[in-house]
Amino acid sequence: MALPKLLKDLMSLPTAPFLESAVMDYVERTCRKLAGVKIKYDRYGNLLAHYRRQPRKITPLAFVAHTDHPGFAALKMVQPRTLRAEFRGGVRPEYFAGSKVRFWNNGQWVKGRVLKLSKTLPPKLPGGPRVPKEAHIQVGKPIPPNTLGMWDLPEPTLRGDRVVSRACDDLAGVAAMLMLLQRLCRKRARGEVYCLFTRAEEVGFVGAVGAIRARTIPKRVPVISIETSSALINAPIGDGPIIRIGDRVCVYTPQFATFCVRVAQELAGRRKSFQYQRKLMDGGMCEAAAFGAYGYAVIGICLALGNYHNMDTHRRKIGSEWVSFKDWQGMVDLFEALVLDPDGPDAVDDSLRTRIDGLFEENQALLRQE
Repeated sequence: MALPKLLKDLMSLPTAPFLESAVMDYVERTCRKLAGVKIKYDRYGNLLAHYRRQPRKITPLAFVAHTDHPGFAALKMVQPRTLRAEFRGGVRPEYFAGSKVRFWNNGQWVKGRVLKLSKTLPPKLPGGPRVPKEAHIQVGKPIPPNTLGMWDLPEPTLRGDRVVSRACDDLAGVAAMLMLLQRLCRKRARGEVYCLFTRAEEVGFVGAVGAIRARTIPKRVPVISIETSSALINAPIGDGPIIRIGDRVCVYTPQFATFCVRVAQELAGRRKSFQYQRKLMDGGMCEAAAFGAYGYAVIGICLALGNYHNMDTHRRKIGSEWVSFKDWQGMVDLFEALVLDPDGPDAVDDSLRTRIDGLFEENQALLRQE
């Protein structure tokens, strides 16, 4: 079995914060082929795809995934074969020196090797590592300013159930959203959904905040942030997509989480091969936190990720990221079920209150006893 073309194509593309044009172009081309999908860019360069076909009288959903991955931006050649480059994203300093990189120059990769970190910033959190800012890199030929660079890792492949790539985060989420749109169009499904492809998430949700300020997604529409998140002991790779109820800084919208869990439970009841997890993924933050801070109803759906941000903690070196292909397929299935749910996110689930009321009725007489 091979990777689906859509997933493989996206994971093969060059991308870095503020340098996402190759991914955005691919998303735009794909969406333009889909009848029933309209696209537009907001003033910050985020791309919104809107599917609408005979919509029902329920609140639509919005899915959000970012198109960047931690990487380099070329600054200046300081010697004939030495490049000074800015690093954008969260990778610990000890992974840089000696690591292989590649720069996307005029449609070709130019390979290089990090000589040293030349500039770091103070830790973002007390007791944390310093933040890599600039590096000197030995390259095969001169690199123009603003050329994007990534770690020099193999092309994406499928090894058993493992999708192995230099960038799963968050191109796996981008691919899942495009797959959702393709399914809806192919089935001519009745419904409405927004898919927002954001920029520069890895440097502080910059594209998402721009989209929020531009009201790219209507404020009434609840937002599902799609991510890959570092696997945890209680959130392993291979146990299904994760309904993420919160992150390191906040808990997301409880009522919206209840809706997503109900839909997932019903899908698992209909399809025995489907499984999911419900977890607080507190290893980091995601765009749900940004949308939630501005008053949107939010929840996250993520895949458990191996070698988060290409940091292979076992070998202490840069390595490929990986996710479960079964988890990815299950995530697309869950997306579709959420969009096509007949009741939608506004439906009130009284099951918990009914249980609690039953316990009270059963035991309230004891409250009157002295």
